[in-house]
Amino acid sequence: MTQREDDLFSGDESDREAVDEFERMRELLHARISEFADEHDVPDGMLSALLLDLAVTARMMDYTLSVEKPSASGLKLELDRMQREIADFVRDCKRHADEFIEHSKDAIAQARAELEAEEENGAAESGVSRKDDAGHA
Repeated sequence: MTQREDDLFSGDESDREAVDEFERMRELLHARISEFADEHDVPDGMLSALLLDLAVTARMMDYTLSVEKPSASGLKLELDRMQREIADFVRDCKRHADEFIEHSKDAIAQARAELEAEEENGAAESGVSRKDDAGHA
């Protein structure tokens, strides 16, 4: 969780529950988005652009539905607030960039090791030996 999320949910037990619910929903959404991206072969760069578009559009609709008399000037103010929140979030991500890279490298290494183990188990079960790039078993 980022510092920004901690700031949003700090304090008592109900805040802890809100944090837990936020994380649960985030994980579910991530799984669905990953499934969609895999199914439709969405490139990573396009995925972030699509999600940004979706986030801004959702915020615009939220504003329009949540006020009694929506206006263009009110929407612009809401988008300014969103822009500041996004800038704060990005700044927080930059502060934790080293941790993110370290964690990502560890996760990638672990996933590769698991994939290699699965491939080796599959090859062993089928009686096929795995060869390296030079053709050695």
